[in-house]
Amino acid sequence: MRKLFSILTLLLILLTGCSSGSNYEFSIDTPPTYNGEKDSPIIFKVSEDGKPIEGLEIIANLEMAKMDHGEIHLNLQDKGNGLYESSVELPMAGEWIANIEAEKDGESFEKAITFDVDEE
Repeated sequence: MRKLFSILTLLLILLTGCSSGSNYEFSIDTPPTYNGEKDSPIIFKVSEDGKPIEGLEIIANLEMAKMDHGEIHLNLQDKGNGLYESSVELPMAGEWIANIEAEKDGESFEKAITFDVDEE
């Protein structure tokens, strides 16, 4: 049993050490607003050690935190300086979750961000 625990611990350490891109920081720069039936911009910021990261392919799946309105799929456009933008028409204001999937040079990264949407 002790040998199995040691092997699993070593494997976990190796896998953690090999995961690249773990220093990427994803945040919401400009949250969307709810304004009825109009699109609103949403902008995410990606950095590593405080420096902007460009050249990512990013998809964000938005869902309400406490209600079921389904998922809203967004393809984000690289606007430079670590900013990625799309527009979205949300069904209501409240707490939302962005499940982000990013890829660069064949490596994938995932992050979930919770943010508030205010009514315009």
